[in-house]
Amino acid sequence: MQVSITRQHFLLQRTSALVFVVTLLFGTSLSLFATGFNLGAKGTKNIKLDNKVGNNQAQFNSKAPLEEISGTANVSGSFALDPSNIEATTGKIIVPVNTMQTGIELRNKHLLGKDWLDEESYKDIVFEVKKISGVQIVSSGNGKGVAKGTAEGTFSLHGVSKQLSCPIEITYVEKGDVVMVKTEFTVSLKEYNIAGKKGIVGSKVAETITVKASMFGAGS
Repeated sequence: MQVSITRQHFLLQRTSALVFVVTLLFGTSLSLFATGFNLGAKGTKNIKLDNKVGNNQAQFNSKAPLEEISGTANVSGSFALDPSNIEATTGKIIVPVNTMQTGIELRNKHLLGKDWLDEESYKDIVFEVKKISGVQIVSSGNGKGVAKGTAEGTFSLHGVSKQLSCPIEITYVEKGDVVMVKTEFTVSLKEYNIAGKKGIVGSKVAETITVKASMFGAGS
């Protein structure tokens, strides 16, 4: 009887120790994987893109054998950023298709037409950010931090949604919770079922479009 009680006590102690170790490991891992700017700011900041802070704009470029086309589009949206846990960033970035400009009115009309982006059916291009991975702090101090990483989420264009990962650079200014984000990535027209007029894609319009965006916002 005494042996049985002693054994139960031993098992209870070992189980308690195991629970403690697991809790310690998981608790430590959470802090290890949370990368921050090491500034005084704490808690999640709701950042709204604001043209008063900076010009929110996307630039796109098509470089094909017979022609190179460049253009711009407006960018709006918001995201939630915790300066002490950048990986947890989420947000929604929107590009209204009807704001896309190429510098030639007739070409703009074609771009928005049914053969291309079909603006009448698909009003917006949307990137829903789920997280930031691979965060590296570039600099931090004096109320300002700069970090690089990869934004991961769902990119929706022309009625098609796909997972997208794109490199970003985030600059955070503690005073006013001001944020600037820069990114560059490519989009395959074929993957989003954008066929264009026969014979155009690959000759006058590139099969892959390069997109650059600069976004500016502040705490709301």
